[in-house]
Amino acid sequence: MEEFKLFYEITAVLVIAGLIAMLVSMLKQPSIIAFILTGLVVGPFGYVQLHAGATLDVLGQIGIALLLFMVGLELNFKQIKQLGKTALITGFGQIIFTATIGYFIVKLLGFSSVAALYIAIALTFSSTIIVVKLLGEKRDLQSLYARICVGFLIVQDFVALGILVILGGSGSGSSDPFRSLPSWQFLLTSGVKILALVLILIYISKFIFPKFLSRFEKSDELLLIFSMGWALGLAAFMSLPVIGFSLEVGAFVAGLALANSQVHYEISARIKSLRDFFIVIFFVVFGTKLVFTGVGALILPAILLSLFVLIGNPFIVMFIMGGLGYKPRTSFFAAVTVAQISEFSFVVVALGNRLGHVSDAVLGLVTLVGIITITVSSYMILYSRQLYEFLRVPLSWFDFKNGSAESKSREGALKNHIVLIGANRLGSHLINSLEKLKKPLIIVDFNPHVAKHYARAGHNVICGDITDPYIHEQINLEDASLVISTVPGFDDNLALLSSVKKLTWGKKRKPKLIFAAQDEYETRELYDKEIDYVISPHFIGGLHLAKILQEDFGNKTLKKLREKHLRAIDQKTA
Repeated sequence: MEEFKLFYEITAVLVIAGLIAMLVSMLKQPSIIAFILTGLVVGPFGYVQLHAGATLDVLGQIGIALLLFMVGLELNFKQIKQLGKTALITGFGQIIFTATIGYFIVKLLGFSSVAALYIAIALTFSSTIIVVKLLGEKRDLQSLYARICVGFLIVQDFVALGILVILGGSGSGSSDPFRSLPSWQFLLTSGVKILALVLILIYISKFIFPKFLSRFEKSDELLLIFSMGWALGLAAFMSLPVIGFSLEVGAFVAGLALANSQVHYEISARIKSLRDFFIVIFFVVFGTKLVFTGVGALILPAILLSLFVLIGNPFIVMFIMGGLGYKPRTSFFAAVTVAQISEFSFVVVALGNRLGHVSDAVLGLVTLVGIITITVSSYMILYSRQLYEFLRVPLSWFDFKNGSAESKSREGALKNHIVLIGANRLGSHLINSLEKLKKPLIIVDFNPHVAKHYARAGHNVICGDITDPYIHEQINLEDASLVISTVPGFDDNLALLSSVKKLTWGKKRKPKLIFAAQDEYETRELYDKEIDYVISPHFIGGLHLAKILQEDFGNKTLKKLREKHLRAIDQKTA
């Protein structure tokens, strides 16, 4: 029966995780809460006794690697470029203020200098994944405050990456990390290695990956296998002694290398479920290592530190953004997104625990702060508008410069734009005409080759499935002035129509809709569902040919049209 222990234990863990996830979902909380609670139930509370600990630990490490791979995959460097000054000043300013104030608070609570340093660092980072998910649920990802907060969250992620590099070079087994800090030679060597690695990855992502992805992207299975292999392979490679980085750094960098690829949305969608499976295992193993015998002594520090994160961090961000010239409303909406600690917080403290720098009690304290802040901040983000109205008068004190930065930062948001879905066949003939309308145009196509072609031509293109709600957020579907779908799939068009109606419910101005249909039955049903115009290729083609024959029975026009048709085909197949 020994060989079946792992099977039974994983089954028990998944059943418990599923039940807790159902409860957490009913409360509209992020899934990470369910994972942590599963770890607590299985671990220190002892409802399930684990014997295959070593194997589960390896599976948990795979979960962390995939988690950080997806964090890197979600980073959008264009966000930093557009809001570089705001992102950098707010990001670094919040980190410095939070870490400094947090360190002294933790010291006052009676913790050692080393523990205070680790806990203060953990308090500085906010969860990019959780924030982006909640902003997506609110359909605010294209708003000004969302673009600002994503920008400074990316800054946080890079600082966390640097800390992981430093910890990766620290010695283990010492309770004093200052004695085991890496030497300046190590830091210099690491800097050179990172620079070389970045240059290599830039070259790979631009010139090599496109060729590989063109082979894999047509198959979901091959794309998943390639992504897993790349993420775990680079993580394993960078954790080799000769390279000298941690597994976490390798996985994060692997995601960065694919962040600007045309199919990063598809990779993220394919790998997410698999990541969640391994993350459950990680938090179970994580929970088994927590010591809650002195839980009474941790409750008060956990509550005080949680209040600091929930109130202090937003206050710091509002103060910085107010100084930069943003209005209280924008500052507040961006500020509440930092009212929780991050996946990096758990990873950093867990790494410090593994190195012997901090005790299990510190790990338990950070976990409690994580549970409290992630839970409460989720409601703060989802109900930020109601909170703002309640606090409008005191928040007006943060309007230091009368919102002078607002007008500059609002440039770039998608508004009153045209969305063209499908640009390979029918859609390719519409692009030139749509550009003459002098409105922003965004193209969505599932075929990476088509997306790549138009991206190289300078168009704003997203490669992905139009039925994916995440794509709807990226193209700001509800604020479009015109949506044209040339895709042949009737079910896909119905799903898109349903999404448009949900997103524009209650709005006075709604986008005009032009959808394609394959036959009369589809055409009739789309018109019945209040589509403004339905493109029926056979109907339009018949009318066009009839007009040609009526105008020029001598076939001179046919010859010209034939030559024009061949030129168009040659351009597309070149």
